[in-house]
Amino acid sequence: MIPENRQEVSSGRTVGAETVVAPHVGLIELFLLFSGLGLSSFGGGVAAWMHRAFVERRGWLGEREFGAALAFGRIMPGANVVNLAVLIGQRMRGGIGAVAAAMGLLAGPSLVAIGLAVAYRHFSETIVVQAALEGTAVAAAGLLIATGVTSGTRIARPKAKPRGNPAYAIGAIAVMAAVFVAIGVLRLPTLPIVVGVAPVSIALAYFAARKRPAGKPDDRR
Repeated sequence: MIPENRQEVSSGRTVGAETVVAPHVGLIELFLLFSGLGLSSFGGGVAAWMHRAFVERRGWLGEREFGAALAFGRIMPGANVVNLAVLIGQRMRGGIGAVAAAMGLLAGPSLVAIGLAVAYRHFSETIVVQAALEGTAVAAAGLLIATGVTSGTRIARPKAKPRGNPAYAIGAIAVMAAVFVAIGVLRLPTLPIVVGVAPVSIALAYFAARKRPAGKPDDRR
């Protein structure tokens, strides 16, 4: 089971239009949390489980903050999910938190992977094993798609301002669709696509924020 802690939080800070709560997370708790994430994500889809754990369940990260970390993790060298874990761990507890997150994510699954590799060597031709691997891969793909749709919907129609701005919503959907088609359908390299689309997305968010009425709070009560 993945440990949860909704009570150890301190004052929040604002990221864009989101008010993000800054949690007090122990290093052991962070390590165990990422260990649970790594051990529970059979077939892949670790990023989706991270989104569920940190954004949906605990609210420790906002949608935009998680999305930015995910984008940076994809364009940085190395494994995407490890990069994402490092970025989240650094956000939680600084450099030592990044180490705890990466170690937690890798330690348990590495031991399991070694054991499964030994077993797979002996039972790789078994129909049951092949069906299990294919099934978990399909489930992981579905989980990633569901996470993308959920996160994209919240970004395009946020609870805070600039909600109700048609230009912002249309632009956000257009950016997400362009990236999906370029990378998911056309199989173009991730780095140039993100670098090329990021300025457009940043400009869209900037001008949408400037149109926000002065003197009004960001969050609707």
